[in-house]
Amino acid sequence: MRVIKPITVTDAILASSTIPEPDTGETVWTAGTYTLGTRRILTSTHKIYEVVADPSTSDDPLTGIAKTPATWVEVQPTNRWAMFDNVNSTVSTGNNLTVSLTPGKVAAGLAAFGVSAESVNITCVSASAGEVYNRDIVMLNNDAVADWYTYFFEPIVYIDQFILTDLPAYSDLTVTITLNGANSSIGTLTIGNVIDLGVALYGTNWQGLDFSKKERDQFGNVVLTQGRTADRLDYNIHTDKGRFGYVKQQLRLLTGVPSVWIGNPDDVNDGTAVFGYYVDNQINIGNPAKLDVSITVESFI
Repeated sequence: MRVIKPITVTDAILASSTIPEPDTGETVWTAGTYTLGTRRILTSTHKIYEVVADPSTSDDPLTGIAKTPATWVEVQPTNRWAMFDNVNSTVSTGNNLTVSLTPGKVAAGLAAFGVSAESVNITCVSASAGEVYNRDIVMLNNDAVADWYTYFFEPIVYIDQFILTDLPAYSDLTVTITLNGANSSIGTLTIGNVIDLGVALYGTNWQGLDFSKKERDQFGNVVLTQGRTADRLDYNIHTDKGRFGYVKQQLRLLTGVPSVWIGNPDDVNDGTAVFGYYVDNQINIGNPAKLDVSITVESFI
């Protein structure tokens, strides 16, 4: 059981991206009067704002969102920066999308969720040692292929995430992630330190959280309003009793921190991996040698 505690990606860490800012369809705010519904971006915050003043406003977006009533509202990050917020549903999109990060410290963990690509390449170049890591990930999912019939007739399915915990321990790395494919996209990209909490055991449980709205009318007919979904994981973890203080300290430091929780770090498409926050935890000294740790994590939408 490992956790990637993300490093906040700033302008200094985002070394380059094939997505420009502003991207197609985005316009930078300049002083003037804007009518209801107009959208503009600020490159200082990397966010999109929309006018809610009726019929118009001459406020800048930051002034407008602070007013009561507001004249502007924040909509979402720009396309270039959408992958770095905590929301999988805000997606960065581009053809053969490539992003380079310079974390400036040892960061062995890299994870991405909401990925749409035919394949992914991760390359790490050290300023002092040159290229030290190069890995290709084929995103095609063949789990449903069991025989010749399913090989020919099952729909083509792609995995939508990748989890790595083996990036080299260099503090001067440039990590480049390339998503191959037209209109490739990514919902969440995180890089950070890897924390080892122990071994996840059988009994780990997944639950899908459905935020759709279901109502019945007076005739019993169901009216379904489609909503988003989230993951809930209950991890059962085993670790040495001597690590009690360490595990307790790490869980305290992870309180309220968006992180990547990984049940099986050896699987690049681990089904128990989730980007979220823990809502409950318990450490039980089960015997003189081992600890039983239970952690409940809910994902971001």
